[in-house]
Amino acid sequence: MNDLSGSTAGAAAGASGAAARRDAWQFGRDAPSLGRRILALVAVVALALLAIGALGVWRAHESARQQAAAQVLNTARALARVVDFEMARAEALLQGLALSPALRRGAFEEFFADARAVAESVGLGTMSIARPDGTLPASSSMTVPAPTQRAAPDMLEVFEAGRTAVSDFEWAALTGQRSVLLSVPVRATPGEGEIRYVLSAVLPRAALTAALVDQRLPEGWVAAVLDRRHTVVARSRREEAVLGQPATAPVRAGLDAGDEGLIFDIVNQDGERSVVGYARAPRFGYAVVVATPEAVFREARNAALLGLGLLALPVAVLALLVGAALNLRLTHALGGLAAGVAGRPRLREVQELAAALETERAARDAVENALRDRTAWFEAAQQAARVGVWQNDLRAGRSRWSVGMSRILGLPVAPGVVETPAPQGRWIEHVHPEDRPRIVAAARAQLAKGAPPFCEEFRVLTADGAARWVRSQGAVERDSSGQVLRILGAWIDITERRALEDAREAAMRQRDLLAGEIHHRIRNSLQLVLSLLLLQARRAAPEAATALRGAATRVATIARVHRRLYEAGPDQAGDLGSYLGALAGDLQDSLGGAERGRALELALAPGIAPAPDRLPVIGIIVTELVTNAHKYGAGHVRLSLARRDGTIEIAVQDDGPGFPADFDPTQSRGLGMRVAMTLARQLGGTLAVDRGAPGARVVLSFPEAG
Repeated sequence: MNDLSGSTAGAAAGASGAAARRDAWQFGRDAPSLGRRILALVAVVALALLAIGALGVWRAHESARQQAAAQVLNTARALARVVDFEMARAEALLQGLALSPALRRGAFEEFFADARAVAESVGLGTMSIARPDGTLPASSSMTVPAPTQRAAPDMLEVFEAGRTAVSDFEWAALTGQRSVLLSVPVRATPGEGEIRYVLSAVLPRAALTAALVDQRLPEGWVAAVLDRRHTVVARSRREEAVLGQPATAPVRAGLDAGDEGLIFDIVNQDGERSVVGYARAPRFGYAVVVATPEAVFREARNAALLGLGLLALPVAVLALLVGAALNLRLTHALGGLAAGVAGRPRLREVQELAAALETERAARDAVENALRDRTAWFEAAQQAARVGVWQNDLRAGRSRWSVGMSRILGLPVAPGVVETPAPQGRWIEHVHPEDRPRIVAAARAQLAKGAPPFCEEFRVLTADGAARWVRSQGAVERDSSGQVLRILGAWIDITERRALEDAREAAMRQRDLLAGEIHHRIRNSLQLVLSLLLLQARRAAPEAATALRGAATRVATIARVHRRLYEAGPDQAGDLGSYLGALAGDLQDSLGGAERGRALELALAPGIAPAPDRLPVIGIIVTELVTNAHKYGAGHVRLSLARRDGTIEIAVQDDGPGFPADFDPTQSRGLGMRVAMTLARQLGGTLAVDRGAPGARVVLSFPEAG
């Protein structure tokens, strides 16, 4: 019985163990596969990296697209100002011709004989003259008057508006073709009086085309000038095919809505999909449209995405292969462990080994986590600050670099490596040859006792030969006897900062170049006007010639004031005393005071700096007063500048008999005094005669803060 009972109990236990094994095997079949999860995780990570890369490429492309579009708009703005300048230059010439005495008295043939050569020298087209009744008594293309010929509506608008008018690109009967007509008033007397005639000239379209072509637009770019009705007037490419045609509908709608803007992905007049920027000229209302091919943006984006795809596909395949291999090894390892535990679930050695492994794993994980946190923090700090640290152990004769140093130098960095051993002094091999003598000398000087901490900026050469700027800071560690133990320091990558400084300096040089070009053009324009006035004075009646020479003198004054403003050195810019002193030297030379024994004495207080936009007005007033003193006074002329209770006082005095007792500067008929009075009011000040002073003394007073 006992044996039977034992046999029965053993059989029951065996059946129970077999059932347990069957349950465990069935549970394993029902549970999710570890291999599938690993492969799924690898696939998800690969797809996530691919998506992040695609997003980065897309954002970089969009940023580059916006920068390129901004360049297109800035180009349109600059060209619009160029168009305005060309029209203003033609306007200045016509206004100078309109002062001709022959034109005002109706001697048209004499006028055209003088004006035709001047107009042709600057490229102006056919000129014509209109009367208030709308007839054209003469033009440079007609030998006899044509009473039936009618003036263009834009010419007649000048009689009503009293100012310059520019037509759209319209059909002109005189030229027999579409033209842009520029018209200015011809008054009975210069600057005032009724408008006797209107002088018009055809603005040469070739000048507008040349203004576009001379800008040397990038390859594939095209620019066009539109009139106020959005008709093509000039174009940098295929001009004859689109000349006189309206701009595309999106461009017309954009110009109707605002003076400037950008339009993406439209078809231009050459049938190309483009990004278009447009801007209207601020004065004359013409517009400039600049188009760049849209294909440039698409090709860059597609190339970047294709490159990302070609790079991501091998990475994804490699990741899947690595995941499959990892899954196979884990499956074998875990399968063996599971079989041992399932066969003898109460095996004490397995339980002790599992407990020991768990304890060791926990301790190791804690150490690794702490080390990983410190390493990650250190690496993140170096990458964020673009810093690399180094140490030279002079006693051991070796150096150590952090991975930050290797990154700066473009050297390969192995995963998980936080520092790299290097032979002592190897760092100097990476210093740029031009900077190496200076840095070696500074490093040697650092070893001397009492030397300040090492801090230098220099260039280094990366592994691919590129130059980068670093700021190196170091300190010396010594023992108790003062012997050097080691030198510790850091490199900070300052390449971007230096690039920004270089870009800022380049922008400053470009600004100075543009300012010089503007000054040159203004000076040439003033010289042209002065030459025209003097030319007319030689052919005019005595009274008119005197007026023309007076006007020429004032144009010369404006030119002199302009030159002193824009050619002043840094020590004179903004200082009124320096400015007046230089201007007085010019006046003394131009008026011949030294040759006649009449000195120009100066008493100019330093440190007075009014707003820069007030200096031209002050210069013209002082020029008028000094000129009057030389012209009507006697003896020496004195120019003084002082500040009194927030008011600036400028006085001009001579040793002559002075002004008559009944002289009132506000009622003066002299043009110089009238100009000075008007400009004084513009400064918010007064111009008064000091009757208590000997000789003639005129005082200009205006508030310092204006």
